[in-house]
Amino acid sequence: MQEPVKAIFTECIQTQIAAADQLQEPLMRAAELLVDSLLRGQKIYCCGESMAHASARHFAHIMLTGLQFERPPFPVNALHADLGASNHESIFAQQILAVGQPNDLLLVLNAGSQAPRVSQAMQAALSRDMLIIALTNDDDQDIGGLLGAGDVEIRIPSRNSARVSEHLLQLVNMLCSLAEQQIFPQEDQA
Repeated sequence: MQEPVKAIFTECIQTQIAAADQLQEPLMRAAELLVDSLLRGQKIYCCGESMAHASARHFAHIMLTGLQFERPPFPVNALHADLGASNHESIFAQQILAVGQPNDLLLVLNAGSQAPRVSQAMQAALSRDMLIIALTNDDDQDIGGLLGAGDVEIRIPSRNSARVSEHLLQLVNMLCSLAEQQIFPQEDQA
């Protein structure tokens, strides 16, 4: 029974090493875009497809409440995923169309290959001249093609949805930490 457990740990470590090599530059660009949006007073919206939605909600929570120290809340809202909505696939897009403004930021997350709700939200954000940060994976077929020149994609080097989900949580924690460090550098030195 120990061999399957060891294999899972090994796969996690290999994904971590590949991510450390490949994601530094896009992560820094995403953090800069996030900080720039916050400093200009823009709103941040986030959503995730399927099991990635929990990481999107986590991102909104830590951006509101703080991750490393007590600070004022950042204006971040997780779009809600009402499964009982009459048009379930457009639920995120409807929210963006209702409140999104030019230069606001949409953070999207996808742990699988398909992302119909997130794709529609991205199309709505593009129609509102919003910027997008996309956390995707090597199996993504929907999101990457919708990004513009000013947008940022952080593509997790894995097709395994469990490994991708682990990295989504880690990446949203990193984005919040980087934003806090850049906006409140005095706290980072304390």
